[in-house]
Amino acid sequence: MDSKKQVLNDKVEKVEDVSQNLTLIPIAVAIFIVIFTAVFIYLKFFRKTVNTVLICGLSDSGKTCIFSKIAKKNSKPMTYTSLQENVMELNVKGNNLKLVDFPGAERLRKQLVEKWLNAERSTLRGILFVVDSASFSKRARDVAEFLYDIALESAKMIPIMIACNKQDLDLAKTDLVIRTTLEKEFTLINRSRSSALAGTDGSDSKRTTLTDSDEQFTWNQLPKPVEFVSCTASDDTGEGIEIVRKWIIQ
Repeated sequence: MDSKKQVLNDKVEKVEDVSQNLTLIPIAVAIFIVIFTAVFIYLKFFRKTVNTVLICGLSDSGKTCIFSKIAKKNSKPMTYTSLQENVMELNVKGNNLKLVDFPGAERLRKQLVEKWLNAERSTLRGILFVVDSASFSKRARDVAEFLYDIALESAKMIPIMIACNKQDLDLAKTDLVIRTTLEKEFTLINRSRSSALAGTDGSDSKRTTLTDSDEQFTWNQLPKPVEFVSCTASDDTGEGIEIVRKWIIQ
């Protein structure tokens, strides 16, 4: 008799378990729908689109000339100095692409960092840093300091192309020379900033160097690729910056 009662109790427990499981299924489905809807709404309306290429560099490096050439391949180069950023929207294979030509004036560096390298960093798909190859020997340190800060403030997470412009001029340095020189300059900047940080009380926790090592800096130490190319933006045909154009719209 007891065995029959036990069997009956077991069956009742199984029925209750099944009933509980059936009750949980709609709850699980409802939770899934809520989560899916929330993710969809975020991606649709709140997530920033990664569609911006930031063009920057020292003044007179040829940024705006490249900017205008990208806008229209055979356009007359724009070479004026501006204190306001130029913005252009392009349609590339059905996708919107934004080009931002940021002024090279030193007094605007803080604005560049705060707006594009911090607040709008998540919208950047690439940074084009333009170098005047003809005056590079005289301005190597300035170029290095600016590029170093850009790589640092962008959290080293944005692909960078270094466009070694004005290759048509006699004094122009090759992209290989510029690449090697900037590596040496970055090593010196790393060491000087590390020494300066060591002399403080450590209250400022913000990172001030690109790498931890005191050894020679190399570009492959950065998590994202840094590419050096030679170009000539003043070429009327636009072919002088074709490699830059392809990188931007890739």
